[in-house]
Amino acid sequence: MNDFVLNDYEKRMNGAVDNLKINFAGVRSGRASSSLVDNLLVDAYGQNMKIKDLASVNVPEPRTLKINVWDANLVSSVEKTIINSSLELNPMTEGQIIRINLPELTSERRVELAKSVRGMGEEAKIAIRNIRQDGMNNIKKLNEQNIAEDDIKKYQDDLQKLTDAFILDISEISKKKENEILQI
Repeated sequence: MNDFVLNDYEKRMNGAVDNLKINFAGVRSGRASSSLVDNLLVDAYGQNMKIKDLASVNVPEPRTLKINVWDANLVSSVEKTIINSSLELNPMTEGQIIRINLPELTSERRVELAKSVRGMGEEAKIAIRNIRQDGMNNIKKLNEQNIAEDDIKKYQDDLQKLTDAFILDISEISKKKENEILQI
C-alpha cells in the first residue's frame, strides 16, 4: 500500500468543521444557550480553564443563563471573564450563582454577528482547501514513486470530492447560523 490515505485528510477536515461549530457556539443568536459561555477561558488555579470545567451552566428561561460556580473563590474570575468577552453580557452575581439576562439583539448587532459568522465560515473553507493542497502535494510525491497514473488521478479525484463535500457542509452550517442570528 502507498502513503496516501484519504481517511487522514477526512479526519483533518472533520477537525476543521468541528472547530467551526465550537466557534459558532460562542456567537450569540438571541436565545440563551449554555454553549455561549462554556468555552470562555477563566484564569483559575494558575491556568486557563473553560467555564464548563468550573461551573454548571443552565438555561432556566429562553433568554436567561444561570451559572453555578463550584468554587466560591472563582466567582469573581468567572464574572470578569464574561464581562471582558466579546459577547456584551452583564452578569449579576448572587453568592456562587451568576445570572445573565440576554438582551434583545439590535438589528445592527445581528447584521454584524452574521457578517462575523460568514467570516468564520470562510476561514473554515480556507482550512479545508489547505488540507486539500497538502493532500495534492503528497499525491504528486507518489508520482515519483512509480505509482500508476490512473491511481494518482483517482486519488486526486477522491480528494477533490471529499473537499467539495466539506465545503458544501460548511456553507450549509454557516447559512443556518446566519439565519438563526438574523431571525427577529
